[in-house]
Amino acid sequence: MKAKPISFHTTQRQFCDWIRDPELEPPQNFAVNRMQVYRDLLFNNVCSFINLVFPVARSMFAEQQWQQWQQWQQWQQWQQWQQWQQLLAEFFQKSQCQSPFYNDISLQFREYLTEQQHQILQDYPWLNELLQYEWLELYLDTVEIETPILIEDQDWQLTTQVWILVYQYPVYRWTTTMKLEQVQQAPSVILVWRDDLDQVRVEVVSPLYAAMIELIQQNRVIEQDLQRLIQSVLPDFDEEQIQLQIYGLKALLTRLRLIHVPHNNDEIQG
Repeated sequence: MKAKPISFHTTQRQFCDWIRDPELEPPQNFAVNRMQVYRDLLFNNVCSFINLVFPVARSMFAEQQWQQWQQWQQWQQWQQWQQWQQLLAEFFQKSQCQSPFYNDISLQFREYLTEQQHQILQDYPWLNELLQYEWLELYLDTVEIETPILIEDQDWQLTTQVWILVYQYPVYRWTTTMKLEQVQQAPSVILVWRDDLDQVRVEVVSPLYAAMIELIQQNRVIEQDLQRLIQSVLPDFDEEQIQLQIYGLKALLTRLRLIHVPHNNDEIQG
């Protein structure tokens, strides 16, 4: 009896499985060397998308550790250099990407690590924040931000959408020259937005200012709303101290061109 021919669906499944994991048995009727070329193209393409979005994270695990290994010839440094490539290979093998676009693939790479509570995030507790911030930079470069409808005679209206982020590490200051031994905790709250020139901007703010800005962004507020917020957070503040915080916030937002100043109000200089 002739062997039952393998269905196209089965062949396709075997082909895809091998592309993900070349340690598996290759499907019949396919030249392994040609499949390897195809796999290399796909894998390198996915890697290039991720490396493009996370240059700082990649450099901290890759080039820097590679240079250390070349200099000191220590196995530990070689293992650290390999970690980033191992993460990419694991993601390529196990993830279920639903989009071919590089911003979606990079987001799914970050979500793959966070959803699984990957061990790499335990070994390097700053990595999750760094991946989030680097992806946010890409997101702000590409997202369509609607211009808010401003009411002319109303105070406390933001001129664009902003994001408030709380970090334990100052990842927003790191560059590709950052070294692992330079990592130090420095809890902070930052305000992030895209300005009129389409540049991503970052400003460190106090936790109180952050809470006030979030309230302004969520609702149409008046000054009394901000006063009540400050009283709930800092019940020991008197009226003068509360007013100083409100004036300080308006001066900051005015300097950053993030607040609408009605024509009948004097512009506050930051």
